[in-house]
Amino acid sequence: MRTGWAAVAEVDWSKLFHAYGMASDTPGHLRALVGDDEAARGAAVDHLWSAVIHQGTPWTVTPPAALVVAGLLPDPRTARPVTAGDGPEDMPLRALLLGFLTEVAEAAQPGVPEEELRAAAHPQGRELDVAALAERMFALEEGDEDDEDGDWDSAEDWDEEVAEAAIAGAVLALRAIAPALVESVAAHLDDRDPHVRHSASQAMAALTEITAPAGSP
Repeated sequence: MRTGWAAVAEVDWSKLFHAYGMASDTPGHLRALVGDDEAARGAAVDHLWSAVIHQGTPWTVTPPAALVVAGLLPDPRTARPVTAGDGPEDMPLRALLLGFLTEVAEAAQPGVPEEELRAAAHPQGRELDVAALAERMFALEEGDEDDEDGDWDSAEDWDEEVAEAAIAGAVLALRAIAPALVESVAAHLDDRDPHVRHSASQAMAALTEITAPAGSP
């Protein structure tokens, strides 16, 4: 499996969502990571940590965003320091991106059985268009859509089962892309910057939890 923009060429970002809404804004943030605008780089890192992964929870945008981030790691521009949130100012962007991939790997819930995730992602007897439900929910929350017929209530339609289906589907997708992430992360285990080496080793340990064969030590 490829990483970087080539790996997500067919992705319709407008049908994906993160913690705060539909993910049409995510590609712009991903491009800003290696752009020349320092403030935009910081905002892009914040977007990864607060929206794409929110308190350890993955969303439908998380897997493709992780593939793009993995593809950006070799870019020399990721060696630049970046200021984001309350993080240290002298931290290389590459180390922060590897930290994001660590969060991504941990969000893949290695301890949860595959069959349990598949059952949650595809609840029996119920066809769910998660993307459409998410778009409608966010539109109603922002007051951008009228519900004149009174036939749609976000609290009822976007229920716990729908949320679990979205998250379970994201977890399954993260597990599927984990081998590609491993290859990208491994290339930075001997990086000359100690922050990057440390972040790479943490990411590799987290990814190994997903990719190691069952029963291996």
